[in-house]
Amino acid sequence: MASVLLDLLAARWHQIGFREASLYTLIGGLAGAVVSVITGSFAEELVEKSGVPKAALDLHETLGYATLWLFVGLLAIRLVMSRGWLREIPALSIGVGLVGVVILAATGYYGGSLVYEFGAGVARTLTKIGP
Repeated sequence: MASVLLDLLAARWHQIGFREASLYTLIGGLAGAVVSVITGSFAEELVEKSGVPKAALDLHETLGYATLWLFVGLLAIRLVMSRGWLREIPALSIGVGLVGVVILAATGYYGGSLVYEFGAGVARTLTKIGP
């Protein structure tokens, strides 16, 4: 999200520093996305055993992969443009980035529902109230 914001700032003020910061932020965000996909894959089997509906898991997983690949595509576009193989088209970077932010937000929303609606990854404890 920060990368897209920096792209918007670069388009508005035409500062090379914003574009460079956007690129490095995108790379850092992608590293985090890769870690999220890997850890999510490890957790999937355990969460399935806890009774979380498979459809809810599959939706979150699909959105997670879509987010990852969309931002990989954005990185590829940015690198191709920075190498001069394609002329700079800020609207393309911003457009793809904004679509990515929407999908990222949906991924987070459905990930939150896995936890707060279905208790995915939450330790179940019994509490005794009263005497």
